[in-house]
Amino acid sequence: MHLKTKQREFQKHVFEVVCALELLNVLFQRWKIMSCKMRIEQLKQTICKENDEMTRHTEGLLRIKEENQKHYRRAQRHQEKKEKIQRHNRKLGDLVEKKTYDLKTQYEHLANLRRTHILELTSVIFPIEEVKTSMRDPADVSSESDNAMTSSTVSKLAEARRTTYLSGRWVCDDHNGDTSISITGPWITLPNNGDYSAYYNWVEEKKTTQGPDMEHNNPAYTISAALCYATQLVNTLSLILDVNLPKKLCNSEFCGENLSRHRFTRAVKKLNANILHLCFSQHVNLDLLHPLHTLRNLMYLVSPDTENLGRSGPFEISADLEDSMEFVDPSATGETDESGDEHVSDEETDLGTDWENLPSPRFCDIPSQQVEMLQSQSTQVSQPIASSSAGGMISSAAASVTSWLKAYTGHR
Repeated sequence: MHLKTKQREFQKHVFEVVCALELLNVLFQRWKIMSCKMRIEQLKQTICKENDEMTRHTEGLLRIKEENQKHYRRAQRHQEKKEKIQRHNRKLGDLVEKKTYDLKTQYEHLANLRRTHILELTSVIFPIEEVKTSMRDPADVSSESDNAMTSSTVSKLAEARRTTYLSGRWVCDDHNGDTSISITGPWITLPNNGDYSAYYNWVEEKKTTQGPDMEHNNPAYTISAALCYATQLVNTLSLILDVNLPKKLCNSEFCGENLSRHRFTRAVKKLNANILHLCFSQHVNLDLLHPLHTLRNLMYLVSPDTENLGRSGPFEISADLEDSMEFVDPSATGETDESGDEHVSDEETDLGTDWENLPSPRFCDIPSQQVEMLQSQSTQVSQPIASSSAGGMISSAAASVTSWLKAYTGHR
């Protein structure tokens, strides 16, 4: 009986243990199921989040692709524009090259026309030639009159006669007094060394001496006629070459009688300055130029050997040659004109060479210059100059220049 009770208790205890184990197993399975559900829920949330990220990244990728396509299309348009601009630049470059060549051709054609007209002008109306003079060397005369003079003194005198003050120094002048330069004919000449003292010496002598010998066969008429022709030629050349002269000088400046020494010297300086300015504009060799040689510089300018005669464009001015012109006659600068016309300064009559100072329009207008030149020349023709032989030659030359200018402007 006791064993049965023990057995029933043991079985009951075993049953309780088995029930407890089964309950634990059920609880474990429930916990496991809950854990799996929680994990599944977390995975679902993660998947949703990743899907959202992927969707956002996909949209961003699409936007980037669209922007890249826009940039690519824009780059293509820019490339097309670049190629179009390059083609346009090449066309413009070809056009500029063609226009430059055409301009150069036109300049050459214009230079040839100017050269032809200038050579025709200087061969028909204003021929300029070198005339040999029979002047004897003062050294030879001195040696004959004074036998005691040494050879060294003779050579020094000859060397001094051929020396000229130029550009701040004394230089040798091989043409000083040996030759003369004629214009419009061999009877109208100028001293080659630029010494025009015979003119104002004759003016001073005429004030004290009157007579027929003072009115005919004197060097003053020859000098004034030659300078008048040279002025007309220079003004005509400035019109043909289209070069504004730095000094204003009328054609009739040297036609008046009894010019004072100061006025005459100042007019000669203006003429020499204009001639040098034209020589600079045509690139005449500076070694050939001399500030005192009026007609010789003009002869070098219009010579057929001048390669650049008729050219256009900028040019350089030699300051040394212009400064040397102050030594033409320094003693005359302090004198005044008794006629009262010397109150007009150079600044009031000259154009000036500073590019910042604009000259008066009536000085720049080429047609007005031509009209003024024709009026002055017609005035010269109408003036009675029967008192001198030079007056008739000046009138005939003025009429010739007028007819030539009319024919020249008509052809243009």
